[in-house]
Amino acid sequence: MPPDISYYRFSDLVDLPSFTRVLESFFQATGIPNGIVDVDGSLLSMAAGTNACTQFHRTHPQAAVRCRASNLAIMHDLRDGSVAGGLCHNGLMDYATPVVIEGRQMATLFLGQVLHTPPDTAFFRAQATQFGWDEAAYLAAIAAIPVVDKARLEALMAVMVEMAHMLATSGLARLRQTVLERDLGEQAERRIQLEDILESSPVAISWSDGESRIEYINHQFTQLFGYTLDDLPNLETWHQQAHPDEHYRATALHAWIQAVALARQTGTQPPELEADITCKNGDVRRIVVRPVWVGPRRLVSFTDITERWMSEQRERAHDAMLEMVARASPLNDILNGIVRQIEAEDKTARCSVLLLSADGQHLLTGAAPSLPAFYNEAIHGIQIGLGVGSCGTAAFLGQRVIVEDITTHDYWQPYLPLAQQAGLRACWSEPILSSHGKVLGTFAIYHGEPTSPQQVDLERIAFASNLAAVAIENRQAHDELERRAYSDYLTGLANRRYFLEQAEKELERTRRYGGDLSILMLDVDHFKRVNDTYGHKVGDIVLQKLAQVCLASLRDIDLIGRMGGEEFAVLLPQTTCEPAQQAAERLRASLAAIRIPLQGGLPLHLTVSFGVTTLADKDANIDTLLSQADQALYRAKAEGRNRVCLYVPCDGEPPTTPT
Repeated sequence: MPPDISYYRFSDLVDLPSFTRVLESFFQATGIPNGIVDVDGSLLSMAAGTNACTQFHRTHPQAAVRCRASNLAIMHDLRDGSVAGGLCHNGLMDYATPVVIEGRQMATLFLGQVLHTPPDTAFFRAQATQFGWDEAAYLAAIAAIPVVDKARLEALMAVMVEMAHMLATSGLARLRQTVLERDLGEQAERRIQLEDILESSPVAISWSDGESRIEYINHQFTQLFGYTLDDLPNLETWHQQAHPDEHYRATALHAWIQAVALARQTGTQPPELEADITCKNGDVRRIVVRPVWVGPRRLVSFTDITERWMSEQRERAHDAMLEMVARASPLNDILNGIVRQIEAEDKTARCSVLLLSADGQHLLTGAAPSLPAFYNEAIHGIQIGLGVGSCGTAAFLGQRVIVEDITTHDYWQPYLPLAQQAGLRACWSEPILSSHGKVLGTFAIYHGEPTSPQQVDLERIAFASNLAAVAIENRQAHDELERRAYSDYLTGLANRRYFLEQAEKELERTRRYGGDLSILMLDVDHFKRVNDTYGHKVGDIVLQKLAQVCLASLRDIDLIGRMGGEEFAVLLPQTTCEPAQQAAERLRASLAAIRIPLQGGLPLHLTVSFGVTTLADKDANIDTLLSQADQALYRAKAEGRNRVCLYVPCDGEPPTTPT
């Protein structure tokens, strides 16, 4: 009579090294930690790698207590053929089920340290704080935890238990010498069992006979990439389809293949590869490729990280754009960077940024590197309005405009020949809005075929328009601050600081390269009387009118600045004494002709006195020249005002400043 089942332990019935390799393959394929424990509680095998539990939970005494409490609770709930488990206090799901042979529990299978839904970042961040863990490292470990719904996990456990049951039953039968045929087909049976497991995996998986023929791909592989086994007879075909860039295959991919081969020779863990993989329909997805060797076969898992990678790329782009804004980089460079980021996410897209003109009625090309030059030239300056393409309408309405087919949409009929020449068939336009809701421009995504946006497309265009709004609005704040830093608030002329900076630079050029330089000082006659009689508002109008007349009369290379109150200075580069005096006389006459209307009275006219000096001593500085022009101005005041006086060296003591 064959020995009773009670004579055997699970390790007697199953080839543990082989079973361990199966568990490890399951872990490598699915990322789900697993293990099997004998009835006496001794650990027979475990495949878990380095994860959040090994790095953090089991290293902290209080967290480790939680782990043990969860394990005891699971063991207490175990029943024949049932799956016990639940959420441990550390936030992860653990499950266990007994392996029962002929009515006797032989072992317990554990699957765990998974999540059923994406991780609750707030919970795990709080846990990192509670136990003093490095938050970034802990959250990264949690992000690596596989997310598997409960039904799928229980199905996987059922497959694993069934496999363990089958192996143990097979071992028992072999020991009893009743199923010799099963021994003969053991290798084929194991493959069938492994295929059953891999078909249930949420991860895309393939295996090949070493470095050439592809023998198997699971359903998830076909679902992710679109390829069937008939499409991929060998690895070389797969590499050409997945990586159409020949240069990439010859460099990065070739180096990785060599590293994988070396790892097999040395018995070390093969390196993983993070790369873009081109699907059968032309889509490109970001994938982490992890190979493992199971006997003579190479099993490879493909983890899709496209969404996470795109999110990380957007964050990097966002940070890079903000850094460019902080560095006051040219707006065109920032907008081109945003366009390139969106085009990198969707290889079929061509994007543009149009900026609202100063009059608020037209759109000007801001960035459109992938659109034809003739198209950009035709669009530049287009007037906004309802029905003016996608962008003109979006700017007019301040709302997103989706045109899925340019050839049939009313908005595009006037521009259809232009769009056809540029090869454009769809255009989605998003208004770029300031923090106050003001339209600043538009961000558009074009496609060469009629296309409807998916949710990810709407997220892209919203991300791009928001980032463009930050860049544009901050540039306008920057420009205003710069203007305020160098301009007089009342007249718009250069303020004292900016005038002195520019005068110093011009003086240095004159010293270095030769030439002439003159300075005028001018002051409104009896200005205090104007303020006292008519009020400061009229006084401000007088100064503003003076600024307008001076700007209209002077050359482009001349610089006029308000030095304070009613006193102004003019820098005349490459100008000798006589032309400087003539320029002052022209200004004086023009200003004397001004008539400023007053409410209920005669118009106000004003006169201005001038002092003129010309660089004679190459060692003189700007302060000296301004002082000389001041002395000449005071003399003009003393001699009756409304006149021009030249600075005369050694002219005795300067006159007393007139009132």
